Amino acid sequence: MRRALVLGIALAASTAACAQDRGAALFAEHCAVCHEKKGEGIPGFAPRLAGNLADRAKTETGRAYLAQLTVSGMMGPIVSGGERFNDAMPSFAALSDEQIVAVAGYVLGELNGVPAEQRITPQDVAAARKRALPPNEVRRMRDR
Repeated sequence: MRRALVLGIALAASTAACAQDRGAALFAEHCAVCHEKKGEGIPGFAPRLAGNLADRAKTETGRAYLAQLTVSGMMGPIVSGGERFNDAMPSFAALSDEQIVAVAGYVLGELNGVPAEQRITPQDVAAARKRALPPNEVRRMRDR
């Protein structure tokens, strides 16, 4: 019985590490070009993600916004970290739900220290796909 418990814990840790690695690889492939390798952002072009999203992830509304942002993209002026941005983020709807959850898990977990229970779930992504908002509506959703 104890051996099964130890194996179960090891498997869960291995699965979490694989998901984190997959999220990091997806971030490097799809997000780092604008938000930089460690999520530092590019002043005047793309906001900083590292250390900037934990408060949003604490609420259901915030997680819904983050899922919608990833699925639908966003367009219009925002203020993030005290800096103004007026550009567009593309939709990543071509990624699977699992890929979006993995990359969001990396951004929220690794770059923001958000605990697993406050991260985007497959259900959040499915709801965002169902809503299918245009990018300017996602911008309005940000302020709610």
